[in-house]
Amino acid sequence: MKILKSAISCLLCMSLFISCKKTDLATYTGENNIYFNNKLSNQTYIPVDYGIYSFGYVDPKIRETVFPVIVMTTGGTSEKDRPYKLVIDPASTLVKGRDYTIENKSFTIKAGQVSDTLQVKLLRSTELKKESLGLLFKLEPNENFSTSMNSQEIGTGNNKYTSYFTQFTLEANDIPGAPDFWDPAKSNYASLTIAYLGQFSGTKFKLLIERFGLNLEELTSPSYIPSASGILAWTFGLKSYLDEQAATGNPILDDNGKPMELGVYAQ
Repeated sequence: MKILKSAISCLLCMSLFISCKKTDLATYTGENNIYFNNKLSNQTYIPVDYGIYSFGYVDPKIRETVFPVIVMTTGGTSEKDRPYKLVIDPASTLVKGRDYTIENKSFTIKAGQVSDTLQVKLLRSTELKKESLGLLFKLEPNENFSTSMNSQEIGTGNNKYTSYFTQFTLEANDIPGAPDFWDPAKSNYASLTIAYLGQFSGTKFKLLIERFGLNLEELTSPSYIPSASGILAWTFGLKSYLDEQAATGNPILDDNGKPMELGVYAQ
């Protein structure tokens, strides 16, 4: 999908090139805008218009999961429920009923509230083993909310791109590929990751997630780069565990059937 490729490309630049005008998103005052949740970075609000989930890193017995997408409003609360307008772009490749369902009975900001959470249930269909598929949500104005807070320019020069408050792309697959920070084809940071953690494998990645209670969605985000201290902690924590298991006669085997190995800096 061109939409997904564009979103991923934009997000890869985010960690290195963020230079945008500060936007005032006062939650309880001003115009009643509807928008997807954002994040605060260096006192600047950045739209969050992309999310990814992969079944490829979880137990085969897990056949579904719920991916939450938060919808926010500016302006004050109301004494009555306020429906908002959410549409799904027909270009989306995730198929309703086969790949996902939406658990919400209605799209509504409840009385006294300024947010709602879309409960998108992802289904582990066979199609997700073939390629990544995407679902594009769009918020549109109605009698309760406007969408004048639509987008924001991020970056400078050739790295400048538009990120949206009123659009959100959810990508899903069942392919256990390396996250960007571990893939030399996608990130220069991968050389450091490999030097410490060694070559990527699905088994090693799952073990890393389990041992350290890591957030899968965060790790597989195209914009995610772990800190150097984080890489060190993972590496030597994992090394300690592997050495302990080997010493007890229970070596942890990797995808190739051989004892799991870490990188040259972990020796």
